[in-house]
Amino acid sequence: MPFMRFLALILIIAVFCVALVFTYQNKDQSATLTLGAWTSEPVPVFVIILGSFLMGVIFTSIIGVIEGMKLRVTNTRLKRKAKRLQSEVDALRNLPLSGTVEDDGPDQPVADEDDAL
Repeated sequence: MPFMRFLALILIIAVFCVALVFTYQNKDQSATLTLGAWTSEPVPVFVIILGSFLMGVIFTSIIGVIEGMKLRVTNTRLKRKAKRLQSEVDALRNLPLSGTVEDDGPDQPVADEDDAL
């Protein structure tokens, strides 16, 4: 798997370089944000884009942490259930064989309901 890590590192560096070039080329561009009655001062476009990216990373991280917590709770519950079932199987394996096989002679044929008519 070292190749995959190397490939991921190259991809991250490439994205960083593209973002750096984008920031440098758009440093003079500015925009005003408006939300309802609130209006911001002119803000550089790269700040808006990087801020949006950062908010997306934070939002995705929160969702990932919540999903991870759900998985850990489910994993703990399933481990507890597997341990309980394994102890039940072990208890059943350790039961002694009870009684001896008694030979009552030849087995008696079982009468069917159809033979009774």
